[in-house]
Amino acid sequence: MEKTKATKKNIFRTLKDYSHGYHEHASEEENKVYDQKVEALKARIIADVEHAPEIIAEEFATHNAKMYRAQMQGKYATLICNAEWKAIDNVYMALIDSKPLKG
Repeated sequence: MEKTKATKKNIFRTLKDYSHGYHEHASEEENKVYDQKVEALKARIIADVEHAPEIIAEEFATHNAKMYRAQMQGKYATLICNAEWKAIDNVYMALIDSKPLKG
């Protein structure tokens, strides 16, 4: 029980650094989308820390499916990195950095 509390407390410690980098270069609207996605992901992962890898994989897969569908409909020439994708990627990188998950 104590380990779970410690894990939930420390799991996103480096996310603020990743988010800061994103926020510096994004528009106000992009930051809004990014922040909403980050908060939703954090809540989902905190609710089920043990399945964080599966949650991230599902999020990437869902995003990629949307992008492939758009590409097949001629909307994009290549897959793009948007605010939603960057939120998933930054949460993923914070999880990789997280010492509580390394154990």
